[in-house]
Amino acid sequence: MEMNMKLNPLHITIWVATAAAAFLLGGYLTNIHVNARGADNSRPVIRGNENSDYNNYVALRINPYDESAPIYREFNDYRKWLLNNKDIQAVNDAADPMGLMMLSGQLAAKGMPRLSTALLEQRFSSVNKILPSLDNHICATLIKGNFDATEFAAQSVPKMNSFNSEEAKAWFSVGRAAIEAQLHRSPVIVLSTEDATRGIVKIAKSMYAPQSKEFIASLTGLKTASDEEACATVRILYSRGNSLPEPYRGYIARMLLTGDDGNEKI
Repeated sequence: MEMNMKLNPLHITIWVATAAAAFLLGGYLTNIHVNARGADNSRPVIRGNENSDYNNYVALRINPYDESAPIYREFNDYRKWLLNNKDIQAVNDAADPMGLMMLSGQLAAKGMPRLSTALLEQRFSSVNKILPSLDNHICATLIKGNFDATEFAAQSVPKMNSFNSEEAKAWFSVGRAAIEAQLHRSPVIVLSTEDATRGIVKIAKSMYAPQSKEFIASLTGLKTASDEEACATVRILYSRGNSLPEPYRGYIARMLLTGDDGNEKI
């Protein structure tokens, strides 16, 4: 049931400013292997000479996924591409394997706002599949900030083991495309506040009136929301956002996945 609704664009702008800083999965691509099977999780990654042999062993050898899963092979292919990429090495020619993995995450995060809508929607769909495997706290950080990539990895790997071949390939293809977009300085695509508002209103109109009002209230009350409340909002944004027609689906994907650089400033 649809409903007539007017939403203050300023409320959406304030909310976008909060959410945009919270969630960039580019960095996640480099941290997932730190929490992998076979790694000593009591030994954190240490930058510099100390423990560098262990860090590089993790970067070169550890794969966190089940060997029988399609994503296991995709991770190996992605890592091989990354560690042998001359353009990435040129950014920091002194970086060791662990350093290159960490650098790739920074490049991917910066490259996300440069991606096409089609690529962002692939990542949008992937995250929507992962969300049910996250606890309320980690789920809430996707919108409130303080995102913990290592804990996200620990909770999401079991679900990602169930990705089919197409889904597994898409996950790393988006990360690779974001890195290349940053290296090649592709133009940043900025979502206007007006289009962000259109996307949010479209989600609200897809809900019955009581739920719609609760959804809008949750967006404007994120700073004081509990993890459970914030996670409920995240699940609505991803599940209903993925079901929207174009161009609204693309608006929501770009709003959630591209950080400050991909969203219009107030």
